[in-house]
Amino acid sequence: MTLDTLNKREQAILKLLIEHYVSTAEPVGSRVLAQKYPIGLSPATIRNTMQDLEEMGLVRQPHTSAGRIPTDKGYRTFVDRLLKREPISGKDAEVLREQIAADSSLAVEDLFEKTTRVLASISRQLGVTLAPRFDEGILSHIELIPVAENKILLIIMVKSGLARTLLVEVDVNLKDTVIERTAQVLNERLAGLTIGELHRDLKERVRDLSGVDARLIRMFVDASDTLLGAAGPETLKLEGTINLVGKPEFQDPDRLAGLIRMLEERSSLIELLQKKGIGEGIIITIGKEIQLSAAEPCAMVTSPYKAGRVSGTIGIIGPKRMDYARLVTLVETTARLLTRQLKKMF
Repeated sequence: MTLDTLNKREQAILKLLIEHYVSTAEPVGSRVLAQKYPIGLSPATIRNTMQDLEEMGLVRQPHTSAGRIPTDKGYRTFVDRLLKREPISGKDAEVLREQIAADSSLAVEDLFEKTTRVLASISRQLGVTLAPRFDEGILSHIELIPVAENKILLIIMVKSGLARTLLVEVDVNLKDTVIERTAQVLNERLAGLTIGELHRDLKERVRDLSGVDARLIRMFVDASDTLLGAAGPETLKLEGTINLVGKPEFQDPDRLAGLIRMLEERSSLIELLQKKGIGEGIIITIGKEIQLSAAEPCAMVTSPYKAGRVSGTIGIIGPKRMDYARLVTLVETTARLLTRQLKKMF
């Protein structure tokens, strides 16, 4: 089924039905559409058209005596071919600029957290921000900082400004000059590689180093899986869970519990968002397209953003019954402002 097979009446009824359902969360009957919207059609005509849409799999009746609600297929047709974007309000645009671009002294992690929070607040959905893929970043420098007796803080920095840190213990006290020299040699050998290359080939690349402390090199190699490995839970920022709890779609305790478990566990959501960060522009993922059973009542509106040469993903998660016309513009604007701010910072 394509939009070409829908006549103008079917397109109009589908669009009105979805827009009305988005605003009310109640099944939509033919009489409601006839009374509320000046479309010049009788309830009987609208009812027949809705039956046709149901046969096409675009709407369904949750109960025999109820009106219709959209199916995933109906939402997909709507967002792909019938959706007309709406601008965000001047007030919302101002809040975004103030929150994202006002303070250039923010650390990258704090900027991600602040951006996620304001996106959740304006959208009244769940805001999500996934940090750029660390393994695609180019190593800027390594720091080895003695912080206490027999303890050293390892810091890995990439050119986009992202960093990972790990506190490790060594067997003996080492002189600061030995630690500084080891860090210098590591930087001379490894800076300019991608984190992925470094993780894959680290043992080979540090095998023949001279002028360094072997115990520090062994410590660095042992810590490499944690420092250089796949994205962990800390790379995902979530804000606005409370916005979902009050939605009609999540009044069922089992459905809500499944969603909360997915958000707390995070790994499957991180993997999904990484895929959404590949490419350009807005991506709308609806219901079963998300391929996570706990998220089947949901839709996602996501966009990649850039931090130097690497990209991350930002967006919202909410019920399929969301205001796509406004939220698509909101996510797109937020991604653009975040990219611009990260460019200023680095």
